[in-house]
Amino acid sequence: MEQFRADVKRVSIHRTEKLLLCCVGTHLVFLPWALGTMHLWSQLVSLTLAGVGFGVSLVPRHYREEDNGSAAFRLVMWPRLLRFPIFWLGLILLVLVTIQALNPSWRYTTDGKAWWMTRIPNHITWLPLGVDVPFRKGGPWRQLIIYASVWLTACTLWVGFTRRRVLQTLLIVLAGNGVLLAAFGVVQRTVGNGKIFWTRTSSNDSFFASFIYKNHAGGYLLLMLATCAGFAAWYYRRSLRRLEKSNPAALFAFFSLAITVAIFISYARGATMIMGLFLVGFAAAFIGHQLMRKHTMRALFGTVALVAIFGLFLKTGLETVQSREAWTRLMSGLNRQDQSLEAREWATAAAGAMLADHWKSGVGAGSFQFLFPIYQHRDPRLVSSGGAPMFWDHAHNDLLEVPIELGLTGIGVLVAMAGYVALTLVRSAFWRNPLSGSLVFGTVLLVVYARWDFPLQCPAILVTCCTLVVASALWARFEHSATSSQSKP
Repeated sequence: MEQFRADVKRVSIHRTEKLLLCCVGTHLVFLPWALGTMHLWSQLVSLTLAGVGFGVSLVPRHYREEDNGSAAFRLVMWPRLLRFPIFWLGLILLVLVTIQALNPSWRYTTDGKAWWMTRIPNHITWLPLGVDVPFRKGGPWRQLIIYASVWLTACTLWVGFTRRRVLQTLLIVLAGNGVLLAAFGVVQRTVGNGKIFWTRTSSNDSFFASFIYKNHAGGYLLLMLATCAGFAAWYYRRSLRRLEKSNPAALFAFFSLAITVAIFISYARGATMIMGLFLVGFAAAFIGHQLMRKHTMRALFGTVALVAIFGLFLKTGLETVQSREAWTRLMSGLNRQDQSLEAREWATAAAGAMLADHWKSGVGAGSFQFLFPIYQHRDPRLVSSGGAPMFWDHAHNDLLEVPIELGLTGIGVLVAMAGYVALTLVRSAFWRNPLSGSLVFGTVLLVVYARWDFPLQCPAILVTCCTLVVASALWARFEHSATSSQSKP
């Protein structure tokens, strides 16, 4: 088998696809380091990079005979785009947000010291509604940039990536970037001077690595953990099938360990608990796989040894970075020694009332923060904390905030997108593939995490998460096709 594999000529990757890999890789690597892409300048850069990648993905490809080992041919890419349902669904979503921006029902007003929202009487009530706010502050026009970046990147991946090897390289680059980000966060937490990159004063004291908000850092690193753990399992399974003497599985397991330590000492309590769920679920799947192999006792012994070694290294890593404060913060949250969780429950109740009033048309993408004060002031507990006024720019519950902003039509479009990806994953039996399964599990847990926080309001997380969802479906298709072709006589 090894000799046969060595004799087969490996088809070269087209130079346009290599260029596309560089474009998409640069975009995804840029997102977390640009302070989570929370500012206008970084969002414009993200949109530009997404647009360039999209353009490259549609360039026709001329395959020469020496490139593919067969007759030369020309591959036209745009029909692949037109057959991609998320292209049309995403276009509908962007049109919806544009209508919200052009049909505001409230206008941002300020006297230079304070701001308030003023009703606009001459809006069209049966169309999706939005707010008229300065572009630099948010609102539908600003959110349109973020959604367009997500849409363009997802379409680029699906249309332009035709080879599993290219997708594998992209995911490895993304995983490596996540490990660097985790290492930077650990160093920053250990010897930092209270500033991001040691030079920039953060608008939020609870920052971690390059993210202004530690919980966003935790959510992003959760996706990176799913990627690294998925690769560790995939390489391990491939080594068993090919009887390889060495493989990168141990390296990716070490990367997973490093990211686990970083999430823990980020002090992001919700992300830490979700990470625990991921590790338990992943370990259970790994043990189940081992028990299904031949020589069950040997496999069981090896599994116990691997889990013990991983636990030992994890314990050593946590002791090295002095994780006592992280444990203290985690336990205080679990024991409800502060009002963080209660305050989020109060905000969720107020946001629920807001959804009940606006579930049909929505209030406008990116507009939650401007209209929530109307409902916030109905509950005195949400108005001030320790005498200081409170401003809720997000509901700390994306599962409520997104429907509030997009309304029934927008949620219908998002559900249709998710349904198509889910159908593609099921058709490709994604649960049989460790990498696809790990990515799907990680993204599902991120959505669960969004019930108590707002990770999907961070563009770096949103773009990366949607990219990984599409990548998991693509990877499952590539693997399923390869398996089916090998099984044919």
